[in-house]
Amino acid sequence: MLGKPIKEKLFNFLDKNPLPEDVNRREWALENAAKFGTNPDCLRKYEYLYRKSKSKLNEIQTDKDYSEFEWTDWTNFAKQGQKLKAKSKASQNHAKWSIKSDAPIYVMAFGDQQIGSWGTDYEAFERITQEIIDTPNLFVFLMGDMLQMAVKMRSVIEVMDNIIPPKYQYLILEQWLDLIKHKVIAAVWCNHATMREENVLGWSPTAKLLSDRVIYHNHIGHIDIHVNEVEYKFALSHFFQGRSMLNPTHAPMRYLRMQAHDRDIAVQGDFHVPGIQRYTEGGSDKLAVVNGSLQTSSGYAQRFFSLKTFDYMPVIRLHHSKKQFTPFMTLEEAML
Repeated sequence: MLGKPIKEKLFNFLDKNPLPEDVNRREWALENAAKFGTNPDCLRKYEYLYRKSKSKLNEIQTDKDYSEFEWTDWTNFAKQGQKLKAKSKASQNHAKWSIKSDAPIYVMAFGDQQIGSWGTDYEAFERITQEIIDTPNLFVFLMGDMLQMAVKMRSVIEVMDNIIPPKYQYLILEQWLDLIKHKVIAAVWCNHATMREENVLGWSPTAKLLSDRVIYHNHIGHIDIHVNEVEYKFALSHFFQGRSMLNPTHAPMRYLRMQAHDRDIAVQGDFHVPGIQRYTEGGSDKLAVVNGSLQTSSGYAQRFFSLKTFDYMPVIRLHHSKKQFTPFMTLEEAML
């Protein structure tokens, strides 16, 4: 509703520019709105109120409020909100990480630990953690599903797979990440923690925890790693489209072929079936990597997929003086 001074000004305008009886009010408003500096709908509404105020029959007085809506007010509001959201965002589409080294570096794809599950090998988790800390020039990608976070209410048996309650799963991750964050190159989203938390909260505390400490991709991420002057182009995601029952690395290979011709290496988790494939395509070397899982005793996996889950966390050696990447299925193989 217009303020009183503006309303009086508009009524004065209508005193001097009355609506002719033989003219359509909508067409008249479209033609005269610019003269007053308002929009046609507003002018048409106040012309109606003006005529009512002049009518001898109009003896009813009211202070009824009327809606004042202008669509550009809302688009401006949305644009400002977008700026605030972008300002607070910590997730990255693209990232860079560099190191100076007089020897090759090693990068482990470490994911699908499923901390909190009854079926996780906690001794293996502790052992690999110590290996990450103790091994010089070894760094990691955190490939998602670090927590079991069985909070999605699809079935009773599913949500019972929390040997550690979700709150304490989160606290374990927080303390563990503070212990090894100097060895973490980047972390990615996942369906167990990130998406399940988003389903019930609208946001993910785990994603916030990761993004506060390391490079974080809340979706597919492209990261360029420089070892001295040598550049290696990676694509990372917890999951790429196109799983194959015959080739565990088909999905990251498909992504390199269909979406990311400029990337050298694609790494993902999620499948719990480790795999490495080095190949050539488009005149260049490529590498597709899928990590295994520490959830080696999953009733779900043993019922629908296999009695055996491998805890292999593949490692990639990046040469420091020439572009050469060499894959290994495990850290032990890489260190031989």
